[in-house]
Amino acid sequence: MASAKEKTGTDSNIITREQLLKEEEMLAKAQAYAKLLRSWERGKAMALELAKQEDRCLERARKREQAEMKEEVYHDNKQLRMVRRAALRHRLSFEHLQYQLELNHLGKSFFTERL
Repeated sequence: MASAKEKTGTDSNIITREQLLKEEEMLAKAQAYAKLLRSWERGKAMALELAKQEDRCLERARKREQAEMKEEVYHDNKQLRMVRRAALRHRLSFEHLQYQLELNHLGKSFFTERL
């Protein structure tokens, strides 16, 4: 019977060694899974931060472009005003000369003050 006890003791030692090996294997898998999760969370956090930075960069670029467009419109309006004024001056001087010529053909004159 002693040999039976030794067998059971040996079997229990084998079982515990197998259990220990299985537990170590499960622990290693759990640690690997935890490491994978931490890595995934870091990657997700980095992706979110990168997306935020990209959004901020795009917003700054949009504002800069909008300011450039506003400045461009201002200068376009200024140039347009200058062109309109020059065209109006030209037209007024042309009409003044035409009016003066018509009066000269009619034999009338018009007074121009000379300084």
